[in-house]
Amino acid sequence: MHCPSLNIFGTFFPSWMLCAIVGVAAAGVAYKLFGALGLRAELKPPVLVYSSIGLTTTFLVWLARYGS
Repeated sequence: MHCPSLNIFGTFFPSWMLCAIVGVAAAGVAYKLFGALGLRAELKPPVLVYSSIGLTTTFLVWLARYGS
C-alpha cells in the first residue's frame, strides 16, 4: 500500500501533514472572524469549537483531495 506524499522543494512530505496545516489555518481564520463579528463570547467551550472547525476542515480537504 502506498502513502500519498507531496514533493516540496525536493523533500517528500506526507499528505496528511498538508491537510492538518490547512485545518489549523482554518481554525485561526475562524478565531479572527468570530472575534470581528463579536461571536467569541457566545462560544462557551472555545477549545471544542475551534478544534472541531480545524478537524472538520482537515477531513474535508483530505476527502476532496484523496477520497475516491
